[in-house]
Amino acid sequence: MKNRNNSRSQSLVSTLIVVLTIALLVITAQAGRVQALTLQVNSTYQKSFYETISYIEDIEMNLEKLLITGSSAKEQELLSTIARQSDSAQDNLSMLSSSAPAVSCSIKFVNQTGDFTRTLSERLAAGGAVSDKDRELLTLLRQNCSQLKEALISMTEGNLPVQNLSGSSESATTFTATGSSETEPSIKYPSLLYDGPFSDGRENGILRAAGSTEFTADEALTCAVEFVGKDRVLSSEVTGEGVTPVPCHEITLLTGEGELNLAVTRQGGEIIYMVFSGQTGPAKFPQVELIDLASSFLKSRGYPNVAVSYWSFLNGILTVNFAAVQDGVILYPDLIKVQMNASTGHVIGLEALSYLSNHIYRPDLTPLLSAEEAGSLLGQLLTTDRSRLCVIPTDSGEALAWEFDCSYGNSRYLVYIDAKTGREHEIYRVIEDEYGQLVI
Repeated sequence: MKNRNNSRSQSLVSTLIVVLTIALLVITAQAGRVQALTLQVNSTYQKSFYETISYIEDIEMNLEKLLITGSSAKEQELLSTIARQSDSAQDNLSMLSSSAPAVSCSIKFVNQTGDFTRTLSERLAAGGAVSDKDRELLTLLRQNCSQLKEALISMTEGNLPVQNLSGSSESATTFTATGSSETEPSIKYPSLLYDGPFSDGRENGILRAAGSTEFTADEALTCAVEFVGKDRVLSSEVTGEGVTPVPCHEITLLTGEGELNLAVTRQGGEIIYMVFSGQTGPAKFPQVELIDLASSFLKSRGYPNVAVSYWSFLNGILTVNFAAVQDGVILYPDLIKVQMNASTGHVIGLEALSYLSNHIYRPDLTPLLSAEEAGSLLGQLLTTDRSRLCVIPTDSGEALAWEFDCSYGNSRYLVYIDAKTGREHEIYRVIEDEYGQLVI
């Protein structure tokens, strides 16, 4: 009997151990799933936070453009865009905890902004107009937008609140405004102005400015060495074949400054890009002289008359964007980017895809509207500082336009009015500092 009881006790103990083991495994698995879900929720929360800031920035800029445009069509376009951006911001804000004052204020703001701009857009579609009182409200919305943006950005200066599975917010221990190794926020930043307005021109893989002759690898190598300058090249070799953005020979040249990697098109033997790998020393050449050297370099390599579009200076390298010029008209689709080593005055970078894709002779560059007539279509709040004729890329091709360099308060804008129809194509806000220029 005693042995039977011992056997039964051992069996119960064994069963209990098995049950506890299973329970521990289940608890561990559940904890792992909870942790994974928590990380997923936090990632979604952080993404929504940064996307909200991006939408608020876009809304602020479009409200500013709305105040200065002189085109009713552009007004309606901007109003519709702001309404959509407000809806997108609201979707992201719904993922955040509304306990933070900046978040709760943002929810109220985007709701009001979306409703107001949608109503105003419908009024314009019915033949109405933006009144002076509407503009006062739009000005107030823009001011509030700026304040909310700063409040949201200030939340990223310390630890960003994150969301746990219980629904409460807590302070993150590893995530800051610049992101972490696990989560990198996706923010739409303004494009660099040294790429210039309309830098995203048509590039369809057809090189209209290149010849039809097929170049071998050896011929491409000769083209690359002559382009850079034989006196600068210490060694050269063909390193491969590329197909992006077009079929090309890949060349590597070693110079005293560092390594230059070039792509020479198989069709026409054109240098489509040149990239520098090396270190730059202290700047010895002023910006003006570097721009002159870059312009002279392009002229000596067979490029047509060009004009400086925009520039940027960073880490000892001056990047200058040139646009081709025909009969005094700036051709924005035909852009050539050149990088200069401020220490040596040498060209160390080039990107000519836009130029090679778009450069042809334009037969009709005669405006139907004078600069004065086109300028009368600008918004009344703008003061015009300069105007010039240019060709710009559009969704349907190209347009001849007047470029007006304007100011409003302490801000600078570029406004493009069609030189034949009077349509307002685009408004850019220009931001300048010692490092270059930005357009948004």
